[in-house]
Amino acid sequence: MRIEVDDSEVELCGAKLRDILAVLALRAGEGIRRDELIEELNLASTTRDATNAVHAHIRRLRRWLETHGMPADVVETVDSGYRLNVDRASVDAHRFRDLVQRGLSLAPATPSVVAAILEEALSLWRADALMDSRHGPLTTSAADELHQWRSTARDALLDAWLALGQDNQVILSAPRFIADDPLNESIRVRQLTALRRMGRYTEAVRAYHNAERVLFQELSVEPGPELRTAHSAARQRISSDLMRERAELARLT
Repeated sequence: MRIEVDDSEVELCGAKLRDILAVLALRAGEGIRRDELIEELNLASTTRDATNAVHAHIRRLRRWLETHGMPADVVETVDSGYRLNVDRASVDAHRFRDLVQRGLSLAPATPSVVAAILEEALSLWRADALMDSRHGPLTTSAADELHQWRSTARDALLDAWLALGQDNQVILSAPRFIADDPLNESIRVRQLTALRRMGRYTEAVRAYHNAERVLFQELSVEPGPELRTAHSAARQRISSDLMRERAELARLT
């Protein structure tokens, strides 16, 4: 959770307040029911009066927001719940998803534009999604969804770079993407493709064996057909180059 007011970052202390603000931000411009907040904060099992506890947390959050220059009505009471009265574009999670959707809508026709949009989208990630406010079902589900969008964005970005012939960019970025998502075979397929296209066949084979080891250790499965095909192509090229070198050596001797 990072909060910026007038281009200055401010810190919100208190796990409950961060959780509430996170949920409100994920529903920016809409609203969240009071009973949803009670479940998200697990108040029914930790307090005698969950409704009053929600009211108390909301009052504290409003005071904190006002202290940091936000208007009094930024957290509105609506029907049987609350709403964060801010533009969706001011919440990075929404900006990220909107940018990814825009980039995907343009793929694969304009890879340079797609790459620029997706690079901007992925630059909004600074750490694990909602890592300090992922305690209830709503934030947990939202974090999972954001990670899925990030995986999709990364695949599309790698495809755009490959289409642009920016194989080295794929090779440089793939290890970082894999470190975040080691079971994602599609990233590894694109990594092997770029390594082969750069003539780095031995590295491609090594990368395949690393993928094979991780998949077996974590899931007890073998790599899928795309990854196996990419590996076979690299091995065949190594074998072909070795036979050519042997033939040339035999001719010289």
